Order: sequence, then C-alpha cells, then structure tokens
Amino acid sequence: MFKKFNISIYMLAMLLLIAAGCGKKAVDGCTGCGSEESKGEEKSEGVIGSMTAEQVMAAKCSHGLTYQCAECRYEVGVVKVDKAIMKADSNSKTGLVLTVQAGKKKVTSAVNISGEIRMNENTEVHITPRIAGILHEVNVDIGTRVKKGDVLFALDSVEAGQALCDYVKNLTMLEITAKNFEREKKLFEQKIGSEMEMGEAGMKWKETQAALKAAEQKLHVMGMTDQEIAGTSAGKDGSPMRWALPVRTPIDGSVIEKHGVTGEAVEAAKDVMIVADLSTVWMLGSIYERDLAIVLKHVAACKVQVEVSVPAFPGQVFRGNVDHVAATMDESTRTTKIRVTLDNRDGLLRPGMFCEGKLILALDEEVFAVPAAALLTPPIVW
Repeated sequence: MFKKFNISIYMLAMLLLIAAGCGKKAVDGCTGCGSEESKGEEKSEGVIGSMTAEQVMAAKCSHGLTYQCAECRYEVGVVKVDKAIMKADSNSKTGLVLTVQAGKKKVTSAVNISGEIRMNENTEVHITPRIAGILHEVNVDIGTRVKKGDVLFALDSVEAGQALCDYVKNLTMLEITAKNFEREKKLFEQKIGSEMEMGEAGMKWKETQAALKAAEQKLHVMGMTDQEIAGTSAGKDGSPMRWALPVRTPIDGSVIEKHGVTGEAVEAAKDVMIVADLSTVWMLGSIYERDLAIVLKHVAACKVQVEVSVPAFPGQVFRGNVDHVAATMDESTRTTKIRVTLDNRDGLLRPGMFCEGKLILALDEEVFAVPAAALLTPPIVW
C-alpha cells in the first residue's frame, strides 16, 4: 500500500487511532481532517470519525495534496521517515526503524494472578503410629530421601506385644489341634473312636484357624508385613520374637518434619513425621471476578497453561496447568482461588514462596495484530 514511503508500523497504528477521531475538531486548511466539505459528508458517508487508511491516503488538503503534504500530513498522524535510518531487515545492524506487515493473526491473551507456593497435599503423608508406645529407634532425619516401604521408626508397645503373643499362641494351637483332629479321624475310621469325638476335634481345629487369622489381621493393621509376621514365631526358626513394631512410609519422598526421638513416648494418631513428594507443588492464586468467565471457559475447553515466576529466581519461568477453580468467592477481596500444579523436579520451588503467574488464554478468532515492539503498552502479545 505504501510503496513510495517507508512508514513504520508504530506510526501506522497512530494513523489509524487519530483517523478514528478526525472530524471532532476542524483543522484549518485540511479537508481530509475536518474542512467544511468533509463535515457535510460525515453523516452520509461516515468518512469523518471512522476513516480507514485508504480514506486517509485519498483525502486531499487545501494544498491539493494527499498525506504527502509536508504541512498537513501530521494532522492525520503520518510521518515521513528518511531512507537513511531505515533497517533493511530484522538482522540489519544499521538503521533505526524497521517496517513489518500487520495483519490478522491468532493471538493469546494473559490474565495476571498472584499467590503463594504450597505443598501438593495429594503427595503429603502424615506418619502416625496406630497404637501408643515408646520409640525404639528412629532411622531417618529431616531431609532424608525415602522410598515407599522404608522403615522410618520402630515402636515398643504393650498392645503390639500382646498381639504378637496371641498370634504365636494361636499358631502353636493350630498345630496341636490339627494333629488331634487327624488322630481322632484315624480312630474313627478304625472303628475305635466315636464320631462325636472326631467332630469336636475338628471344630476345635477350625476355631483355632479363625483365631489365628484374626491375630494375623490385627498385626497387619498395626503395620507388620507377612515376612515380619512369619519371623515372630520362636518355634519356627529359633529366632526371638520381635517386639518393636516397624512404621513405614507409604510413598517416595523426603522427610520434611520430625517430632520424635529414640526413647520418646508417642500417642496413637499423633504425627511423628511428615513425608512429602516435592517433585510437584501447588500455586494457589486469586483471580478477579471480571476474569472469572473467560478463565472458566478456557478451563472447561482445554488445559490452561500458566507461567509462574518467583522473586528468588528472577527471569526463570516455571510452567504448569490449572487443575482447579474454587466454587466460592471471597466476599472481602472479590476474588476466586485458583490452583496450579507445577513441575518441581529440580527442587527450586519451596512451599511458602510468594509468586506471580500469567494464565495463557488462546483466542479462537483472528484479530488485527501488530508486534509488541510497535506499541508502548501492548495488551496482546504474539
């Protein structure tokens, strides 16, 4: 369109904005910007007040010239740039002004939020003993990396000891009752014993089996494995009975809190340690009511990407996705909580950090866009 003049896209944007306001105030000597002739056409043709670039170029001033008039072109926001300061392309090391072709593009908009880094509560486990007792040994410290199934500490407990005794007793009784049932069965087959005696022996054997299963299940509930339960029988392999009840971690992670040392008494359902997997963390942020509709629309349609930054690492961007938008709004701040899951495998993000985020929302329709560098404060970046 502008074959004879090098007009920067910055100035083209100004041209369109100023052209939209032409006609509100008459400019002496310029018919294209508010002369009496153009005022008469305002209602019929709609040129003044909504002039396009083509209309600006076609309009003539009192000197009989178009936007090329050295005196009048400033009225419509047109500036002539000398070729000496023009850049040939984006890689050129000479020149100050670069022109690019503006057009329609699919762009993304951003919603800014602020918030705080929090623990991912889905990967945080509070380690509590299921019975009261005394800490026999503590195998880990704060910061220790643990794997699922690792023993964190062992507990001396009267209740655990009683459960172990019941298991061993029923295990021994099972052997005795089984042998007695077999003996009564043979006597009955040989017509020596009675059917009643055989039935009583069989009933006693079945009762002992049920009692043994109940004792074994009780030990499982306390946290013992099959291998540990099998090793508690002094009569099986000659090993002594183990009275210290092991407590294990159910997940991979790090010990972030510890509230007990060897010899300390602990209570049931009271935290002794907290183990957390910090490979992912949450950002809890707030969005204003005016942004709620567009955010909900994009969250329902697809994953909304978020770029998060923290003061501790300026210039570094942490990326994640929105996985939850609260169903309520804070009445005092008129904001709604939003949760973002962030990848933290490098361990840089720490719960409690202040952070800022940017929700990246893709627009479906194409819009007329210019590069961000062409605007002083770009509302849309592409």
